[in-house]
Formats: sequence, C-alpha cells, structure tokens
Amino acid sequence: MHLKALVSQHQHVFREKVTRMFADKHKMSIEDVVARYSDVIERYVREKYRGVERAVSTILSYHRPVVLSIIRDPCDANICRICERDKPNIERLRQLYGDRIAFYVLFDSLPEAAIYHIIHQGKGEKLLPLSAIINSNGEVIKYWSGRPVTVDEYREYLDPIV
Repeated sequence: MHLKALVSQHQHVFREKVTRMFADKHKMSIEDVVARYSDVIERYVREKYRGVERAVSTILSYHRPVVLSIIRDPCDANICRICERDKPNIERLRQLYGDRIAFYVLFDSLPEAAIYHIIHQGKGEKLLPLSAIINSNGEVIKYWSGRPVTVDEYREYLDPIV
C-alpha cells in the first residue's frame, strides 16, 4: 500500500478514537463533539502526525527505492542487539546498490518513528528493528520487524525495482 494512504488511514482511525474518547469523557454524543470541537481535534491530529508526515515527505523526495530502518536510539542505555546485527547487512546493501537506492534511518525516540506503527499495522509483535523497502512511487513493498534481515532477503525485493 502507498505510504501516504497508510498514513491517511492511520490518521482517520486515530481521529475517530480521539473523538470517541472525548465524547466518553465529557458524556457527549459523537455528533456533538464533531460539531463543537472538530477544529480542536483536527489540530491535535495534525500535530501528532507532523513528524510522520515530515518523514514520508523525505522518503518520497528521494524518487528511488528506499530502505527504511527504524532502530533503537544509540543514546539509549539499552542496546538493541538485533539492530546491531542488522548494521552489516545494511552496509553491504550500500556497497551493492550505491546511490541507486536511498537509506533512511530513524531512531525509535524520534516523533517520526511513529511511522513504525503505521507500517506495522498491528500485525504481530512490535519489536525493533523495523526494516522496510519502499519503491520509488512510495509503495511499501515489504517490511520485517524484530529480526535482522539478510542481504539476500533485501535483494529479493530490491533487485526487481532497482
């Protein structure tokens, strides 16, 4: 699915959740909340997704396939051994593909890293790292989470689109 469509879908679900929570908390109907507070809710949603939209814009600006990596912040006291084991594979991809593909790394502590939840879509256990291949049109071709990805696995999805 296209990255922008995934973000839009996620925002829609989040907006509905916020509206329901607001209605429940203030004992109002959903319709009343929408009529009276839709602008406030919309500003809140836009603010929450600002970092994600910035990351999506950057990814789409490359106009070539992107390997997205969301890893543990290196300043975090806990080291992600899986993230560390994936680094040589990413370096090998850099050697193999050069500038024919782009690499975009996000640390889990950044607001932009919320893109993890948008790509993952609640399927399975959410573990770092998340690695994804996004084609030059912004379609998420494949993603993996919670394990290092072999160079051959990456190549299976990169070779046809490079």
